[in-house]
Amino acid sequence: MKGFKTLIFLSALTSVLVGCATPATYQAMTVQPGPQTAAPNPKLKGQVEVAAITGGKETNPLWTSQVDNENFKKALVDTLAIAGYQPATDQKGKYRLSAELKELDQPVFGLTLDVKSSIVYTLEAADGSSDKRTIPVNATGTATVSDAFVAIERLRIANERSILENLKSLLQQLQAF
Repeated sequence: MKGFKTLIFLSALTSVLVGCATPATYQAMTVQPGPQTAAPNPKLKGQVEVAAITGGKETNPLWTSQVDNENFKKALVDTLAIAGYQPATDQKGKYRLSAELKELDQPVFGLTLDVKSSIVYTLEAADGSSDKRTIPVNATGTATVSDAFVAIERLRIANERSILENLKSLLQQLQAF
């Protein structure tokens, strides 16, 4: 009987500590108004539309948190809008921005989790001219036990912070365009 109670207790404890993986949310990946969103590049202001987003992965609740294309695209669109790069809803932009999530390098375990994201952005003229620029961006997001005790939640937070830092770097690249 004592072994049975111990087994039940350990099963309950494991389910609380492990939890289920959840995907990164666009809200946590979106760059909010602040110094990194001040004064967009005048050449690109109101002229950048988001095109194709590729490379994201769906989250398997029994495995690890991931960044899917839909949430990443929403974070990118919202970030560009906040920074002043999105055209008005009834207008077309002069440029199209696509993004390919090349890698989301996630640690297997640890108390402090560092996730590295590698994204290649492509900014090209909407009119099909040869005006095209590739912008590779690498960034790291960190989450510690103070952010979340459960490792799977820490990983989601680190994913979100990595993409957030990646988008901040993209804004700096667009400012220098």
